[in-house]
Amino acid sequence: MLKHQVKEDNVLIIQPLPGIGDIIWHLPHIKAIASNNNSGQVTLLTKKRSLARELLAGTSYVKEVIYLSDSENLYSRLLGGWRLGKFLKPFKFDHIWILHGSARYGIAAARAQIKHRFGYGIGWQDAFLTSPYTMTHNDKSLGTIEKATRCLQLNGVPFPTEKTYLELTKKALDSAKNQIKQKDKTLVGLAIGSSEPTKQWGWENFASLVGSIHKKYQPEIVLIGGPEDKDIANSLIAKLGHPKWIKTAIGLPILEAAAITSLCNICIGNDTGVLNIAAATGTISIGLFGSSPPQNKDPLIQPIMLSHITSYSQKNIQELTIDKIIDSMSSIPDFE
Repeated sequence: MLKHQVKEDNVLIIQPLPGIGDIIWHLPHIKAIASNNNSGQVTLLTKKRSLARELLAGTSYVKEVIYLSDSENLYSRLLGGWRLGKFLKPFKFDHIWILHGSARYGIAAARAQIKHRFGYGIGWQDAFLTSPYTMTHNDKSLGTIEKATRCLQLNGVPFPTEKTYLELTKKALDSAKNQIKQKDKTLVGLAIGSSEPTKQWGWENFASLVGSIHKKYQPEIVLIGGPEDKDIANSLIAKLGHPKWIKTAIGLPILEAAAITSLCNICIGNDTGVLNIAAATGTISIGLFGSSPPQNKDPLIQPIMLSHITSYSQKNIQELTIDKIIDSMSSIPDFE
């Protein structure tokens, strides 16, 4: 294996997984590929649902974010790969990194006449790549992050040894500070949303947790979530009697929400995009995992799990106790 140094400047990364968390998980890989390019920048192709264009607006090594079509069928299956290749050809990309195992993205890269094509190469995708360093069938069982890391390692791209942080814009940070109007008190963020019902701890549990946290630490609390989390936030606040020490950051632009997590001393929440964002901004985060095991190995995420379970379900996440969370908070150095 030889170290592959990119001399051309027009590099595309395809990362089609649709979650906000998926973008955060792949930030180290995106940065590594960009650092291996003379311009230090890449173009990212991903799904609109990831909000990557807004989320990465301050990320210096991402030149542009292109969204895949909103039409579910336009770029699906093998024929979709042919259509996608036609769409990509005018961009004249020199290199492409496919951080996904689907053959259709390999077809798209070949159809777009991209000279240097890298990817996982498991199965049919391998036929459309130019790199000889692809994964074996045994690598198919690797997790999402591990596959991306393995792909870079095989192709000699140096992987960051230090943590990769999400870069915020001054505008987002100023807006967040104005929204919170933070004083000298400790600020605890609660990521109350979830992408799936099985990952939702529930507003009643969060309300009980907030009461326990305030009794022990007397911090200010900020509830962070999307517009769909408004009812959860309202129910929680009403349960506690509408206290002034609870603030809300519901339905904000995603980078502003990220900036708010960066102002928190700690963030606690469901296994969701905001939790991953908080850790990516440098905030110590406590994640509630009951329906699925944690994939993000970010050292700033402290997972709360049930040690006795062999499978994950919505029932399991409801068994996570407030005591476990408070104990985890107490173990964090300098947290008051």
